[in-house]
Amino acid sequence: MPTSTTTTGTTILPDTTGRFGLIQILDDYGRNNAQLTTSQIQSEAPNYDSVWGTFFPSTWSAAHPGMILSRYYMPFEDNSLVSGNNLNYFLTNHPDWILYGCDNNNNPTADYAFSGTGFPNDVPLDIHNPAVVQYQMQTILAYLAANGYNALAVDNVVFENFLTSPNPRLEPGKTTNPGWYGCGIYTSGPANPSSFVRRYNGPLDNLNDANFNADVNNWIAQARATLGPHGIKVLVNHPPHSSAPSSDELTMLSHIDGMVDENGYTHYGTLLNTNAFANTLNWVEYLQGHNIAALITDYFCTGSSCSNDPSTLTAQQADWALASYAIGNNGGENVYISPHGGAIYSYRSEYSRRYGAACGSYTPVSSFVYERRFQGGLAIVNATSGTPYSLALPAGHNYSDIEGRPVTNPLIVNPTDAYMLLTSGNGCS
Repeated sequence: MPTSTTTTGTTILPDTTGRFGLIQILDDYGRNNAQLTTSQIQSEAPNYDSVWGTFFPSTWSAAHPGMILSRYYMPFEDNSLVSGNNLNYFLTNHPDWILYGCDNNNNPTADYAFSGTGFPNDVPLDIHNPAVVQYQMQTILAYLAANGYNALAVDNVVFENFLTSPNPRLEPGKTTNPGWYGCGIYTSGPANPSSFVRRYNGPLDNLNDANFNADVNNWIAQARATLGPHGIKVLVNHPPHSSAPSSDELTMLSHIDGMVDENGYTHYGTLLNTNAFANTLNWVEYLQGHNIAALITDYFCTGSSCSNDPSTLTAQQADWALASYAIGNNGGENVYISPHGGAIYSYRSEYSRRYGAACGSYTPVSSFVYERRFQGGLAIVNATSGTPYSLALPAGHNYSDIEGRPVTNPLIVNPTDAYMLLTSGNGCS
């Protein structure tokens, strides 16, 4: 069970104490026609602290000057929209920079590695090569500075070889094959198989490839060293798999300013209880305690049938996201709440409600049940899988639920349910 702490420092976020600090996740996917309109951005921007992966920084900045605006980037690829280069450029000028795939028998192929991105012209690169990383940093810095960004959003920062092959974006008509993975380069091109140089093992052979992990961390460190002196922050999307950081994760954390946890407090609506919730809370506490912004995404649905309309969130879902946020917020947390996916309008008017400074740390009132009192409210989360919890509300206060759900005393909080309560009086007395 997490041990509550209070951050003693600050993060790159404006102080989120007593309020729901909001982040927008993407405003344009570059695919599937998912995109915020100009009017939606203008409506959301005044209420948001940050944007992960914006393609329209000037629109956000005009509506909310000074907010954190980050540009999406994948370390193992050249971002063609940033550099202006394509596959022909690398085949002509730097053929030994291109990362190729191996098949499920570990044999090198002439197919390109693939990171899963939806951008058609991005070329997989060998970030083990210092010249490649230097090239990426130079193009990134120039682009960010020229386009009004103050942060870089680094996606897929994971410590296992997630790369696949072939690359359907660069090899039309092909699809990724099971067990194939990004593995190495050819110093003289794939027409000369003897020139193959292996960089990484496959995920089926070694989930914890030390070379892969070291290259990821070196890339993040170089980004911080290059961008930091220019006031540009480094944000990463990293999915924690345990309650405490590993050695690779500790190295990563020493070079970043903010971390997106896409599992959030919901794990896409599949895990709202016990250790899954506790692990997220541990990380939120750790990040803020080490001056790193905790950027949480709470999705409640997966699959093509999911709604993208924030008005379709149920009162119970919204309560869960807001109460969970308040339980872990020590002044450096942002949250994105969505039925499904990013690049959609996500604001609801109740997110502007204030609940006041915390009276103290959260309290684990029972196994996987958490309560925290505030000057203007009370948050209670029951992250168990099968036991209702009865909470005697503090005497002398009139509480209302932020989502308008009935409030009784005692308040019965069912498993995987939560309440974000507000009060007009001093909730700390």
